[in-house]
Amino acid sequence: MTLLTLLLTCMITAGTPLMDVWKSGQDAWRWPLGPPAPQVVRTFSPPASPWGPGHRGVDLAGRPGQPVYAAGPGRIAYADRLAGRGVVAIDHGTLRTTYLPVRPSVGVGRRVTSGTRIGTLEDGRHCPAPCLHWGLLRGSLYLDPLHLVRSQIRLLPHWERPAPSHSEHAPEPAPEPRTALRDATTATGGALTGMALAFTLAFVWRRTRVRFRLHRRRRPPPGVINLSQERRLRRTP
Repeated sequence: MTLLTLLLTCMITAGTPLMDVWKSGQDAWRWPLGPPAPQVVRTFSPPASPWGPGHRGVDLAGRPGQPVYAAGPGRIAYADRLAGRGVVAIDHGTLRTTYLPVRPSVGVGRRVTSGTRIGTLEDGRHCPAPCLHWGLLRGSLYLDPLHLVRSQIRLLPHWERPAPSHSEHAPEPAPEPRTALRDATTATGGALTGMALAFTLAFVWRRTRVRFRLHRRRRPPPGVINLSQERRLRRTP
């Protein structure tokens, strides 16, 4: 029972996305602000073209001076001011996360884990109220960073199964029973015996009928004189 409980626990843990929010491991993805989880004041809106308008990240509600943490393990790729705002970028292998406006507290090249403090939130003009702009890229492609911390549930459409047509899966005809060799021999012998008996009865019946007719011819009807027979009798000495 203990082993079964352990297996179920492992399956539930494996089924939970790696973007579970406040998981205690150092390799888990987490929100860059909090806990508690911050409010999303503006969602991701990718541009139709690399130079087109859009919102290349999400805006999280915060307050000036609030600590900003690394969303996942990686290496600091950029930590400086850019266009008058503090920017921090972290490489996570194939992914890269960006945070602004942030006053950096880490240097370029430093290895960080999930939850490492990388700076404090500044009072910028990106949102009407103080917020953290959090971005996610794979190469030059912008992605929605909320996918790192929110489980994605996709519902598939329900298709009704079509009714099976008469042409499909037509029942195969039952195989004809095969007569065994012994049964065939018995049937053949019975047929020959029956034919022989029929021929014998027909032959006997025909001979009997012929004899009956001859017998009737030899006996003339009453009152009739057979002249041929009378002549033969009178010629006899």
